[in-house]
Amino acid sequence: MRPGSTAHLDVETLADHAAIKDVTAAYGHYYDSGDFDGLRELFTEDVRYEFVPETPPFPGRVAGREDVMRALVEQWRHNRNTLGAYQRHVTTNIVVLRHRDATAETRSLLTVTFAYEDGRHEVRRTGGYADVLRKEDGRWRFARRQLRFAGLLTPGVPLTLE
Repeated sequence: MRPGSTAHLDVETLADHAAIKDVTAAYGHYYDSGDFDGLRELFTEDVRYEFVPETPPFPGRVAGREDVMRALVEQWRHNRNTLGAYQRHVTTNIVVLRHRDATAETRSLLTVTFAYEDGRHEVRRTGGYADVLRKEDGRWRFARRQLRFAGLLTPGVPLTLE
């Protein structure tokens, strides 16, 4: 698929692309608000998640929905309780690079800001996501998620998750 091309954009494909972008946006909303039940639903049972570089307390690589959720909750609690900050994920420039049947690959950019109770805000991290999503039972979910901090993910750079 080439951005800007309309040859592949039938009604079903457009609906899938809208749903895929909704999942990507929902991740930030659910995580930032601490809605972990909603967040859990965005992942396949066999999801693999990778932070590059590793950002403790989140391990570099985590596999399986429940282990991913444990790591995300621990990261959220660390940011909230230890650092005293509310995270705000700003995910932009979402592009669907490949979409076949029940699998899609996307790239997006991320800016993470922290909002403090005293009213301060700061940009904490920037980076990009490389995602593989899978459609299960009529719903798109993350099957692989790779987050690279302070760098850009470019088309043609494969996920390193195995």
